[in-house]
Amino acid sequence: MSLAGNLGFDLTSWVRSLRTSLPVIMVCLVGFLLAWLVFWQLATSLNKNGAIALYSLVQSDTAILIVGVIATLGDVIWVPLVFYQYVFRRDPYDWTSSLVLAVAIVSAMTLTDILKLSFGLPRPFQDPTLGITARFEIPANHGFPSGHTTNAFTVATVIWTRYPSWRIPFVALAIATGVCMIILGLHYPSDVIGGSFLGIFCGTFAISMARLRTAK
Repeated sequence: MSLAGNLGFDLTSWVRSLRTSLPVIMVCLVGFLLAWLVFWQLATSLNKNGAIALYSLVQSDTAILIVGVIATLGDVIWVPLVFYQYVFRRDPYDWTSSLVLAVAIVSAMTLTDILKLSFGLPRPFQDPTLGITARFEIPANHGFPSGHTTNAFTVATVIWTRYPSWRIPFVALAIATGVCMIILGLHYPSDVIGGSFLGIFCGTFAISMARLRTAK
């Protein structure tokens, strides 16, 4: 059957997936909005002071390079994971996991871009009063939410459910990714907190969708 043979969209599964994981999804939505409300509307000094404090922790070129590598790893770790699970593994469980992870990441990237444009919030190095310069890279898009952190937490959420024995290292990598992005002067704490909730949301949604469709 060709793709054009059936143009119907399975919106029912979307709704059921959201309802199945409603408690987690509601926490993520509330957490995301609070990250924006508290740090950008109610207590902006917390955002700025937090960014300056973490940025000041690392000064040497070697340490900055290590921090940059960690942040990059957290952002792209999904690429070798999907490839390894789908190409090298024989277990259908791994094949399904690779699909779930790919869908979750695509959702995360899409939502991140939409939200960045919607909120249009700056990055720390764009505020000359903070004395922060961009390290390792100079992104041109908006800051909220952090894309690196979103991707890292999306992967961690999928791994948390599909591979319990790997929970600790992937959660640790996700947290480290967010912290590293602040140290690099590329994000405020609000961006990282928002990105973490967004990543958990995307991972949870993809897992719920997979469970529903596998059960059919």
